[in-house]
Amino acid sequence: MNSMDMGRLNAFVLTTTGNNISDTSAHANSSLTQDTDQEALKHFIGLAGTCNMTLTTGSELPAASDRQNYQLYFIDLQKSLWTKQIPESVLQLAAQVRTILFNACEDALCDKQALLSGIEGVFYHNDRPEIILRGLTRIQQNERWFKRDTMNDALADLLKARQENPLPADSRLTEVNFPTLTKREKTIINLVSSGAQNKEIADQLHISTNTVKTHIYSLFRKTSSRNRIELITWSQQFRSLPH
Repeated sequence: MNSMDMGRLNAFVLTTTGNNISDTSAHANSSLTQDTDQEALKHFIGLAGTCNMTLTTGSELPAASDRQNYQLYFIDLQKSLWTKQIPESVLQLAAQVRTILFNACEDALCDKQALLSGIEGVFYHNDRPEIILRGLTRIQQNERWFKRDTMNDALADLLKARQENPLPADSRLTEVNFPTLTKREKTIINLVSSGAQNKEIADQLHISTNTVKTHIYSLFRKTSSRNRIELITWSQQFRSLPH
């Protein structure tokens, strides 16, 4: 690979034709003709092609041994209905590589479930071109692309789960020895995981909210998290590992 290609991402686009990964037993966009399906697919691919990506399109996923050749996987959802659950094959793919859904219909997908399942982003069939381009840019910057309401709802669910299943009171702040974190950062990550907001953390630790924000930004950097959702998820995953 030459120096001109160093920042370029290899992406695989899985189409709906013969799709071997999505559940096509129900067609969310059945009113669309086949020609319209193809136009929608070409529209998204055309926009993605203007970004710094090398696109490969196929109706079946690459062989398992070849899947790591692509940094991104885009899955066309025009003929999929995932309101109840996301197919296990998609969850497995998302656990291995960054996976993004596109041409989704809002009433055919639970985007919060997609986010909490590890999907990196969702683009809808009625998204304007500038919205898609903005989202693709964020994806290239290693960020997720979801509606703000979806992010807020997912965070609320994670915090609720943590509140309903709290750590024992005598071990909440000291049970897990997070590597590379300072003593204060360990305290703050546990408080964030228990559902505490910045002001609550500041009041409990007798520090300013600005100082709390500084610590949280440091935690984001050290744990490669981009937001509180990812930080809480990282904390939960770390706790589940044997130490």
